[in-house]
Amino acid sequence: MSMFSLAGTAFAHTTSTSEEEAPRGTCVVHSLPSFVLQGEFGTTATVADIIEVECDPTIYGTGSKIKITAAQLYNLCKGSLTWYVPNPLVTTTGRGITVELDPDGNAIVAVRGGPFCSAGESLITAHMEEEPFESFTTSFTVLPPVPTPQSVRALAATPGAPETQVETGVSSGFAAIIEAEFTNGSEKPVRIFSEELFRRCRVAPHLVWILQTGQAVAGTPEVNGIPLDNDGNAFVIVLGDGSCAPGASLIEADLEAKPFTTLTTFFTIEAPRPT
Repeated sequence: MSMFSLAGTAFAHTTSTSEEEAPRGTCVVHSLPSFVLQGEFGTTATVADIIEVECDPTIYGTGSKIKITAAQLYNLCKGSLTWYVPNPLVTTTGRGITVELDPDGNAIVAVRGGPFCSAGESLITAHMEEEPFESFTTSFTVLPPVPTPQSVRALAATPGAPETQVETGVSSGFAAIIEAEFTNGSEKPVRIFSEELFRRCRVAPHLVWILQTGQAVAGTPEVNGIPLDNDGNAFVIVLGDGSCAPGASLIEADLEAKPFTTLTTFFTIEAPRPT
């Protein structure tokens, strides 16, 4: 099957047979299965992913350290990877990042690669930094730019429910990708907005938006003037880093040029729990 057939949207969700049949181990690592390269000019061929780690909290629990790496993605993006942890907000660059598990054994990170990444597959690895020093893997595929059906999506790495995420138990934070796709929207500006999500995260700055350029915009329910690429695609990463109440939030994507189309979706935050 051509990889283009997997790209019904710029994000494509699939479940491998090995994931379905394999027994659950001490930990599981989840990633978006794939993401289409987006952007042009200074953001040409930019990519993003959300990675979620779920561990047995009786073995790896509160404060256990785990290193998440994406060495192949680092090489595909010519050494340009930036990692974001929402709880509290931490930003770093490189092949990977070390994070601490919450009391439920969970951790969430976002990663942005580019510009000028290449298409290809990357292994995502989670290495426990304490005994018994286990490692856990999943895969992530970077797809070449292609027009995709018109939609707006809120993407996490939850298997079977990518628009839902269990928030972290340390600060009730989350990380997601908001992706907008407009037919014939080449180079038009888009506004991404969610008043509900902004109010749901009750501690300032409420939300932090990461643009494709890497610029962080904090303390606002919206980001404006996001340029669609020539395929009509654009994305932002959104981070909620404090006291985000569980529930569903409406997300809007407004085309800021004719025909002024508005698209909507929902993103649901679930209360902390072992997953």
